Amino acid sequence: MLGKIQKALSDNQAIKTWTIRHETIHGFQQYELKTSTESQREVTSELFTVDVLCDSENNEGKPGSGLGTVSLLPGADINSALEKAVLTAQLVHNEPYDFAEPAPIPDIELADHDYLEDPAGKIRGVLNTLKEITGSFPHVRLTAAECFGQEKTTHLVSSKGIDATQKDTQVYLQWVYIGGIGDSEVETFAEVYRRRISDLDLKEEAALRAQYTSDLLEAQGPPSYTGPIYVQGPTLAVMVAGEMLAGSLFQTLSSAALKYSGETPWDIGKSIFRGDVKGDDLQMWANRQLPYGIPSSSFDNEGIPAQRIALIQDNKLAAFIADQRFADYLDRKPSGDFGSIEIPAGSIPQSELQAGSYIEIAEYSWFNPSPVTGDFACEIRLGYIVEDGKRKPFKGGMLVGNLLDALADMRWSKETGFYGNYLGPKAALFNNLKVVG
Repeated sequence: MLGKIQKALSDNQAIKTWTIRHETIHGFQQYELKTSTESQREVTSELFTVDVLCDSENNEGKPGSGLGTVSLLPGADINSALEKAVLTAQLVHNEPYDFAEPAPIPDIELADHDYLEDPAGKIRGVLNTLKEITGSFPHVRLTAAECFGQEKTTHLVSSKGIDATQKDTQVYLQWVYIGGIGDSEVETFAEVYRRRISDLDLKEEAALRAQYTSDLLEAQGPPSYTGPIYVQGPTLAVMVAGEMLAGSLFQTLSSAALKYSGETPWDIGKSIFRGDVKGDDLQMWANRQLPYGIPSSSFDNEGIPAQRIALIQDNKLAAFIADQRFADYLDRKPSGDFGSIEIPAGSIPQSELQAGSYIEIAEYSWFNPSPVTGDFACEIRLGYIVEDGKRKPFKGGMLVGNLLDALADMRWSKETGFYGNYLGPKAALFNNLKVVG
């Protein structure tokens, strides 16, 4: 079918240039209810996504470019679908631009070879491991769990001459714990999303979630507090890099599209912070070459090769992240999709960051700062008041502040961790944040 789509595109004189992405997915899914397997499924899908770029004119006769996109299942009516894509493209009047030119494609590690040897068996193994770990926590029960694994092959071709293929894997695990002593019960939800099963860090992650569930049974009400806040692991990764399938503050404000429209206050060579930096200087890369990173790819949907972009150097913006369209508009090299956030290790061991008194934020209900200002007020699902080496759990209340201001007054740990879309210090101590009880 790929050849038929290519011919139909080449025969259509209204189309200036085009790309086709052919994706084939093969996945395994297993669902657990309490101690037994509820169901298992094997899923296969195939999809062709076609982007067409057409010349267009606005009401004043000014030339422009329009993009139309259509998805086709095998056996679909190709000509009818392309007519709709062309019609859509001709109704759009963006400033003229073109699609990406061919360029060398790097070889990025994206597929878990252990998973590919026995997908169904590996998925069963993940869930069995989860059950075993849960069994060591007598006050915690696993009530439901599901694990999805998939292998995806992407073949991209374009009228510009790009012809590239990549294979990747993804593993998604979520589960529900109920903890209870007597008549008191609490419920917690956890999820982990990685490309490799070994990166799930399941023994550590499941034990931590089980401990959090137990601690919630003893949690008190939130304090009112201003001072040092300690954050570590996946919770820190979400603060800095955003949710796994959503963008971060850094991705938004470093966007060439926002630079072109004047919506980002950032500029190359200038500090991203509003005031003086009182803690560690910030160095950051937007890395789509990170092995097994969830946002990593040898090439993106436009065919732009993966890059590791120096984004922030010594607190100053070093680059904007640009797709082909806005790279053309701003006369700069396209970088393609953002990728993962990478930050170098700090100089202080976690044990030193944890000395003294502070509050640790273990889990948020949802960390969702403003994508433009960085202001946040996020509900605390679980935290700890740490004084004289003693940890007292609490729940509720809000962590209030501004993410950029917080990053300008904090220290990074020497230890590092990888959390799917974040590679960097495993922990951080923010020197001055507020908890509203």
